[in-house]
Amino acid sequence: MKSSSLSRRSMWIFSLIVMAALMLAACQPAATPAAPTVAPTDVPVVEPTAEPTMAPTEAAVMEEPTINVAEDPNLGQILVDGKGMTLYMFTKDEADKSNCEGGCLTAWPPLVTSGSAVAGEGVDQAMIGTAELPDGRMIVTYNHMPLYYWQKDTKPGDVTGQDVNQVWYVVSPAGEVVREAGSVPATGDDAQTDVTINVAEDPNLGQILVDGEGMTLYMFTKDEADKSNCEGGCLTAWPPLVTASSAKAGEGVDQAMIGTADLPDGRKIVTYNHMPLYYWQKDTKPGDTTGQDVNQVWYVVGPDGEPIMEAPASGGATDSDDVKVMVADHATLGKILVDAKGMTLYMFTKDEPNKVNCSGGCLTAWPPFVAEGEVKAEDGVDQAMLGTADLADGKKIVTYNQMPLYYWAGDTKPGDATGQDVNQVWYVVAPDGNPVGAP
Repeated sequence: MKSSSLSRRSMWIFSLIVMAALMLAACQPAATPAAPTVAPTDVPVVEPTAEPTMAPTEAAVMEEPTINVAEDPNLGQILVDGKGMTLYMFTKDEADKSNCEGGCLTAWPPLVTSGSAVAGEGVDQAMIGTAELPDGRMIVTYNHMPLYYWQKDTKPGDVTGQDVNQVWYVVSPAGEVVREAGSVPATGDDAQTDVTINVAEDPNLGQILVDGEGMTLYMFTKDEADKSNCEGGCLTAWPPLVTASSAKAGEGVDQAMIGTADLPDGRKIVTYNHMPLYYWQKDTKPGDTTGQDVNQVWYVVGPDGEPIMEAPASGGATDSDDVKVMVADHATLGKILVDAKGMTLYMFTKDEPNKVNCSGGCLTAWPPFVAEGEVKAEDGVDQAMLGTADLADGKKIVTYNQMPLYYWAGDTKPGDATGQDVNQVWYVVAPDGNPVGAP
């Protein structure tokens, strides 16, 4: 009996111990199962942006130009490209249509793209578009007007194309041309009511005709009496002296010789001795005569109404009996071909062997290197590569490696090579006959 009582007591104590253990276990926090290991991936971290952007293809990104706004100290806010180079509009263009062609596109390279342009800060993306050029390229437009560079702008901030011929202007972010006074004399729709023709004394050329501000006036020997044969890109390089009424004679000028003739656009160009008068876009101040004898068809004018045919100061085409081709060391381009005076010679990659495809206004901007006699090679030049080809006017243009050679009207002294890579078709020439830097 006593043994049975003890057994029940032991069982009761054991039950209490088990219950206590279960209760203690219930009070402990549940064990957290180990998280499964996930292999890391190479997903890039995407930083949030203020505005969502559409990611174009890689090719489009590389070839889509950016249009930004720059602050010009005189002209205010103007459009520039991604490198800060000034952009221009041509007021003779139409909506989504470029009327600049030939030599005009050489002087005013278009802003082209294989996709579309991107608007920088301050630029209205909705105003950006494209239009097709005759060669199939797409020119960028802003407010439906094509955009161009000016070949004389060489660094960001340059605005030397402003108001050229009173048809080329910088552009505001609002899509309007900025009409400020430019460096080229008035020659467009805002023509002077009264124009004065004066006589100035040039130290080399003698008495020559100038306008009321002393800017040199020129004649084009391919014009006819009371008829201008300069058009398109030619009128860009040689802005006409236009008037809304008539011109007045200053001292030494014969009033009876002054008249006007109609231009194709309806403007009146001033004539002297029945020959139209022009400026040269490279003359920047009174006294400049850098247009003298360019391409042997442009000359300053004497008070007697005759062109003064003197030898060119530099860089003009040369009709001497014999001409020489030499090699010069250029600081950045290396060894290049030059003429006997050291003026740089160029190739046009759109020419063909022994065939000139530059004509009209192109030949004004790029005077051909011509010769009537033998073409001689100096040290470093391969005589076997020298030759000539026919120009449309019957003259002979010098060729090298069968490609015609030209000057660039923008080069004013030996060592200048400002025509290099213009419009990506004009290049200096190496002694081996290849254009330097051509793609």
